[in-house]
Amino acid sequence: MQAPAVLSAVQLTGVSPALHAPVPLLASLPLQTVDPSAVLDLPAPIKALGAFLASTVFGGAVIYRYGGRLPAAVDASTASLPLSAVYGMLAYGLVSFLIAYGYTQLFRLGVGAPALTVLGAAVLGGGLLALAGVGYVVVGAWLAELTGFGDPWVGLLGVGLVGAIAVLVLPLVAGVAVWFGIAAVGIGGPVRRWIHADAAERRVDEH
Repeated sequence: MQAPAVLSAVQLTGVSPALHAPVPLLASLPLQTVDPSAVLDLPAPIKALGAFLASTVFGGAVIYRYGGRLPAAVDASTASLPLSAVYGMLAYGLVSFLIAYGYTQLFRLGVGAPALTVLGAAVLGGGLLALAGVGYVVVGAWLAELTGFGDPWVGLLGVGLVGAIAVLVLPLVAGVAVWFGIAAVGIGGPVRRWIHADAAERRVDEH
């Protein structure tokens, strides 16, 4: 019974009413726009440049915001480098698990797959890069102190360059492992100290 009315609307306006239906912005994006394989196919120099920028930009933000806490973080990570590496990997695993869990919950709520792909990739990438930034700052500050420079910015740039060279010259898996491994050493000390601290100490660290 509604067909004549719909036809009249099309004839009068020249636009189908279906075109006015709301379409979520993220749902309209093709999955290929966030295809992870596109990053893997980039030339090695581009990936190395991206690795350097990621470590220095995120690390620089950490220095700017939390520079006063670097000495304590360096002490925590250098107290036991092997343990720091283990706890750093645990931090990566925990962040990835929490993001994957949130992804599955949103999927159960009916959020469209393209929207989840964009959101999940952005949150996962941002979370891992933020952790890496912390790690590179801590390792860089430690090496700057050992070499007598004392400036965490110099250490951050130096360690970021080392990580970028690893991505450039090593096979993909090995280069990524070295890049994240450097960050894991820097992250692990503060993470280990936070896990084993009591509630009062955690509240102090958060302020």
